[in-house]
Amino acid sequence: MAKILLEHIKKEDFSDWDVSFWLIKRKLVNKENQYSALTVEIDGKLTNKFKSYLKKQLQEKAYHIETYDYSNADGEDVLFTMDLDTTDFKKVIDEINKGFDNARVEKYDDLLNSWGYVILFEKNEKKLFSWKQISADTQAKKVKAKDKVFFKNHKLIDVDENQVFVIYPYFDFFAFEEKVIIAHKRQFENSMNFRDGMIAKSKDLLTEFTQLGTFQNIELIEKFIGNNLHHLRKMASIFKSGYYKQPDYIKSLIAVNSTEEWNLKIENDQIVIEEETIGLLLVLLNNDRLRSIINDETFDASAKSIVKK
Repeated sequence: MAKILLEHIKKEDFSDWDVSFWLIKRKLVNKENQYSALTVEIDGKLTNKFKSYLKKQLQEKAYHIETYDYSNADGEDVLFTMDLDTTDFKKVIDEINKGFDNARVEKYDDLLNSWGYVILFEKNEKKLFSWKQISADTQAKKVKAKDKVFFKNHKLIDVDENQVFVIYPYFDFFAFEEKVIIAHKRQFENSMNFRDGMIAKSKDLLTEFTQLGTFQNIELIEKFIGNNLHHLRKMASIFKSGYYKQPDYIKSLIAVNSTEEWNLKIENDQIVIEEETIGLLLVLLNNDRLRSIINDETFDASAKSIVKK
């Protein structure tokens, strides 16, 4: 299904599609994210730029498609897909679909403190939503630097009083026909509040560790993980792979730890968690320490795929 959607997008001629720009605001209400959309007028030149960005990113590149998972690794040649209604982006689209009932950006200050922007491409009943998160670099701002100028109309212009909004020539993810197509996984997760889901996965994993009785000092893992997105992804990957549930795997891990002198502390066939070896333990629990059969070098792999069992 996702591959068919991408092929549909690749074959589409967007030259006669309408383009609109939507500025997205986000606020937390009763511990839940709420979004609002403001429409922004754009000129024809910018409209054509957005079409060229879309063409370059989705139509002129070859990708392979994977179903989104917390443990997926970002890559330049891969797109991740998931159902729209499992993400916060459905809320954003609902706001955009209010159309002219939405407020319009009337002054520069309306651009400030925004969460992201959406470029909507539409023709008849077809709609393609393209998202870009606004970061510190892209946040609307007045340019203060005295040593920077613009060259415009054959002369240099002092930019001290200019009001700047930065547009990037690519998007983080797209929504088309009830599917989300993710080009930049990290930005997608940050934009759509996926950190909370990974925190929940991490807590579930720690609960299972406790029930297994294989580890001591589990609370040190919880402290180490915190809200760190990199660590949370690792925990989600460990949860998905499930090696820790295999009794023979843990026994082998303990045995190899001894022969390879990896410095995990073992007492009474239990792994004693210590602050200085938590990172190593997570690598081993996800089976990420691998050895080359070519030259016998050992690696910690951030991403892997099974070649042969």
